[in-house]
Amino acid sequence: MNTEPPEGDDLQRMLVSMKQNVLERATPRPKRRRFRPGIALGIVGLLAIGTATGAVALTLSQQETPVAAPTTSQAPESTPSVTTPTSAPITQRPTPRPTPTPTPSALPVADVRIPALCSWLVPPGDDMKFFGLVNPTEFIVDEDGAHPSTAQERIDGLVDPKAGLSCAWQNEGVVANISVSVARTTAEYAADAENSARSLGGSCDERLGGRMCQADFVAQGQTLPTTETTFLRGDILITIQQTDFPTDGLLPAIVGEIWGD
Repeated sequence: MNTEPPEGDDLQRMLVSMKQNVLERATPRPKRRRFRPGIALGIVGLLAIGTATGAVALTLSQQETPVAAPTTSQAPESTPSVTTPTSAPITQRPTPRPTPTPTPSALPVADVRIPALCSWLVPPGDDMKFFGLVNPTEFIVDEDGAHPSTAQERIDGLVDPKAGLSCAWQNEGVVANISVSVARTTAEYAADAENSARSLGGSCDERLGGRMCQADFVAQGQTLPTTETTFLRGDILITIQQTDFPTDGLLPAIVGEIWGD
């Protein structure tokens, strides 16, 4: 047996071997552990949550400006509908009132007056133009009948509002004549005048601010035709009859004198 202590390389190898033995004895070997499925899944979930949280934190940290929290908008509350029973009365509507039915014979009253003289039916100086040298036969027609105009009516130049004027121009021994009447009337009489014109083959139309009708007929015992013209404006009716007595512009002249057109 060699009792001499080792030297050199032998001594170095011995020291290394002794150090390894000491380390092997001092370090315990790791034991294998078995993870339960529930615990393992929990750890995985926590790791996932941690990863997501970390990702969010990382994203927020990378933004240069803070992001405002989203505003939650609330839908407007719908107003509850009020159901009105079918039998309940509706108080918001006014109670309808019966509309008075106008009297059929009523016509708008014209704010005009009828001349008291036949020569005043046309502009001054035009009576010769329309009627020639024939002197008129004139009457005022009112509730008391037909009569010549009174002195006061001649002074006033107008007849009573309820009266009318009747004029006729005719020479003795000739058939030619013309007559003009101006009077207040009713709706029924005006309608009859229009129906009469239409029954004779005449026509009616709007003219001079009123309703004009015209028709030709042969009067009983006559051989020459007579032209009848009626004009209604407001509650005043003008009637012109001409037999072999032509005129030009007579109706517009009368309308201009009465209504100031």
